[in-house]
Amino acid sequence: MMLALLVLVATTTSPALEVTVVVPLCDNALIACGRAPAGDPRALDTNLYWGAMYGAERWLSRAPGFHVVAKTDGPDVRQPGLLRTVVVERRAAAGERAVRMTLLAFDGTRIDDALAFFFAAARTPGSDLLVWAGHDRLMDVAPPSMTATTTTTTSRVAVLACESDRYFGPALRALGAKPVAMTRTFMAPEAYLLEALAGSVARHGVDAPGPLRTALVAAYAKYQRISTRAAGSVFTSLP
Repeated sequence: MMLALLVLVATTTSPALEVTVVVPLCDNALIACGRAPAGDPRALDTNLYWGAMYGAERWLSRAPGFHVVAKTDGPDVRQPGLLRTVVVERRAAAGERAVRMTLLAFDGTRIDDALAFFFAAARTPGSDLLVWAGHDRLMDVAPPSMTATTTTTTSRVAVLACESDRYFGPALRALGAKPVAMTRTFMAPEAYLLEALAGSVARHGVDAPGPLRTALVAAYAKYQRISTRAAGSVFTSLP
């Protein structure tokens, strides 16, 4: 009986952590994304935030330890601005949990649809961690009007966008959400940060802002070719 119990414990694994990532495609009409293909807000294959070298789908579909589980193209009658959904999974190493990331590519011209979706998801969590990766739209418009959540589950959120703690932070906290990764300066919301985020939550869970910030800083320093100190100035220290 004891042997059977030990075998059961050894072979039982925790379910994958679910991470939802909202990616409004970069739009040259809003910010400087680069050459025309990089800033075409509907061009999945070439957009800066999706199909370019450091774009979400291209990077994570090729990152070590990740594999694509599913890919679905729009249109979606419930979310007409949603162009593509890609699910990638990061395999768990020893002492880790698997991480399943659902990447949502929104038409950049419908960034306000993406914003509404993000805040609704922050108010009523449907995954372990919710991430925004793209232009800080709240620099341009007010946040969607919503009341605080009445659920007992606190949403964990990360916003990889310029000065996100200043712009997204107050609105998210007013909803009852808990930010676990935010920024203080202008920055590039590139997909190596999503890879680093997945590695951190695999090892430490979604409620560990300290290790998550350390992972983001290290990745940003590496790929931006700047010092760790300079990269550290980008990300907010959260309790």
